[in-house]
Amino acid sequence: MDRTASAWLIKKFIDPDAEFVFIDWPEEEVRPEHGIPFDIRGVELGHRDNKCTFEVMVEKYSIDDPYVRRIASIVHAADIKGDLEKAPEARGVKAILSGLRLITSSDYETLELGMKIWEALYTYFRLADLEEKHGEKLRGMSPIQRLRMLKQMLSGEQA
Repeated sequence: MDRTASAWLIKKFIDPDAEFVFIDWPEEEVRPEHGIPFDIRGVELGHRDNKCTFEVMVEKYSIDDPYVRRIASIVHAADIKGDLEKAPEARGVKAILSGLRLITSSDYETLELGMKIWEALYTYFRLADLEEKHGEKLRGMSPIQRLRMLKQMLSGEQA
């Protein structure tokens, strides 16, 4: 949960060229050649002060994005024991990502698919704002026109 979300955050907001290496921690020791470790007990980019790794990274790298903050609340609720009810989406996202780990053949496949889930959730939150802002205009369109317009708006915001 926290690991795939944090990897997505790194690629999207911190280092788009980041590469990820998986080790069998705690059996395997973290070494400098592995890069910057995250979401491992005791490292700088790990759980701290009742915050999950994702929240620690958002804070460290001063990521001020309203959709990232919403995702942070979901990751926290799903990853911090006893906080599951703090974000309504957390239970569903946790179920999907827990199942994903069991149906993928490797950590790399889990990461690849998990990152798509986080990007989809981020886009969903952006979409909700666009629908609220442009609701009247969108209501007068056919479903296909509406989809095309929303995709255009979403891609235009990223440019």
